[in-house]
Amino acid sequence: MLKIESRSKKFLVEARRHEPVGFATAQSSPSGAALTIAEFNRQACSSMAIAIGPRKYGECPHRPVFDEFNPSDREALDAVVNAAYKQVFGNKNPTLNQRCDSLEARLLNGEICVRDFVAGLAKSQFYKDQYFHNVSPQRGLELNFKHLLGRPPLNHAEITQYITILANQGYEAVVNALTDSAEYTEVFGSDIVPYPRALGSLAGMTTASFNNMVDLEASRVVSDNALGSRSRIYNQLNARMLNKTRITAGTISVTLPTQEFKGHNPPKLEKQVVFRAWGCK
Repeated sequence: MLKIESRSKKFLVEARRHEPVGFATAQSSPSGAALTIAEFNRQACSSMAIAIGPRKYGECPHRPVFDEFNPSDREALDAVVNAAYKQVFGNKNPTLNQRCDSLEARLLNGEICVRDFVAGLAKSQFYKDQYFHNVSPQRGLELNFKHLLGRPPLNHAEITQYITILANQGYEAVVNALTDSAEYTEVFGSDIVPYPRALGSLAGMTTASFNNMVDLEASRVVSDNALGSRSRIYNQLNARMLNKTRITAGTISVTLPTQEFKGHNPPKLEKQVVFRAWGCK
């Protein structure tokens, strides 16, 4: 009985764990000339020795380090693959024929990094069927933020920005914009699987981000596609935008004593005040 209880507690702890899981490809080729703007930006940031890692108000700037070493053995690979499927697919387990075997093989061979593997999962047909074709654009974008950045959209403007990208450039451009962003590079780098991170006091997050993340998480035992096709936080973001403090200007009419009579008819003197110098009685 004690053994079963301890195992159940261990399971609950692991289910609620939001720690990074990383894997470094052992056969990665050395970086050469950048072929994309995103790769150029990453190389530029790397040359400037900017700290990476999740920024917390209580730890920044002591927690982040310039570089971080991740294991490269098969056990670490399996842990990263499982964590990536759970995070990106929104806790919905794919069947054997729905898994992205080619992406797993390329990750194992060192052809791609964990960031590319995560982006590939988000572009897969399985992901599109669950979180793009069958949901509203707002719901799809808030899930993209949750799955790829580990947080909800911060405000209405961020939703509008990515809806514009979706309309003008397509769905894969949205995935690229998120995984190639400076935020993704700083927090997760190339070897760490995204994880829920809006439940702490991270730099740049608002108090509303915590509440919105709770609404997106809802339950740890169901998948994100079981929570409906409509946005769960879009109305809250709209309300915050509409309920901003507004300062209005108005006019107040004040009647001065000299305006209380007309012409040469001043008000009748009812009381006479004798002038005395200050200090004299």
